[in-house]
Amino acid sequence: MTSQTRFDDLASRVDSEIREVLSARSTRLYDIMAYHLGWENRSEQDGPATPTDRRHGVLCLVANRAAGGDTDAALPAAAAVELVEKFCQIHDDVQGGKPKRDDRDAVWWVWGPAQAINAGDGMHALARLSLFRLLDRGVEAEMAFRAVQALDEASLKACEGRFLDLQAQERVDVSVDSYLKMATDKAGALYSCALELGAMLAGASDESLELLRQAGAEFGVALHIQHDLSELSRTVSASEYVSEDMMNKKKLLPIVMAFESGTVHDRRRLGDVYFKRVLEPSDLQGLTEVLDDLGTIDKSRELLEQRVASAKASIASIGLDSAGGELLNSYIDSLMEA
Repeated sequence: MTSQTRFDDLASRVDSEIREVLSARSTRLYDIMAYHLGWENRSEQDGPATPTDRRHGVLCLVANRAAGGDTDAALPAAAAVELVEKFCQIHDDVQGGKPKRDDRDAVWWVWGPAQAINAGDGMHALARLSLFRLLDRGVEAEMAFRAVQALDEASLKACEGRFLDLQAQERVDVSVDSYLKMATDKAGALYSCALELGAMLAGASDESLELLRQAGAEFGVALHIQHDLSELSRTVSASEYVSEDMMNKKKLLPIVMAFESGTVHDRRRLGDVYFKRVLEPSDLQGLTEVLDDLGTIDKSRELLEQRVASAKASIASIGLDSAGGELLNSYIDSLMEA
């Protein structure tokens, strides 16, 4: 069995566990959740439904298996962290006014912002309820309580990161340090939680859990930077694509670096874009010219690589057996290549 086949199998198991969590619920609210999870379409014209990725849940199971755990027992935790991620996605789409998610209409675009918020909040509540299913898998109550606490702390961090991200939209004095703090919370919190929950349920030591939390934070920042670079690249190279993040004045890392390290003239050129009340797609071309001149795209790539290396160094410090370490690193590599 190849690693990718193994990861696909774990994704299917996470998906099945989430279906179990939702199976007893029958109001229209849960149909909206099923749509966001990729299980249902609005109409036959939408084509066959395809479940969206389950990367946070799979990461939880990979960490559990790497630490010598029983993935069957860890499935409720994998489902829980995945549901929190989907709750965050729905709210991200509402906050950013993004009409599409995974090449389909976003939940808020179909049912309106108010019902999207209800669906997202409901998924967060279901995530917490999912963790109590650990008790049915033979997990002791004290361990289940620790899992709930870890998930709640990560959920709160993820919300704090989104607060910082939105706060930075109308500011030009955002530093690289503040960006990294935002990305660590917004993206890193749930990756840290996925790794922590999986290893915790396998009986990993507190020292190992701390190293895994660090690895998850670094990995989350790397993926956040990768997303920023992808948005810039697609906007420049594809005439039909315009980054909604950039149009919303999100401070992508190369832009933050440019504001922080550029000359007065450079910052004035950036200000010509970011002091506008409303951006036009044509504004973005001039913006990328400034970033190229300052080399901040290449510097961002370097920082991304450093964060991935740091995540793997933390994993190496745990002392997993060779098979476990290879499995975990292999999944991280697959996500970076996705």
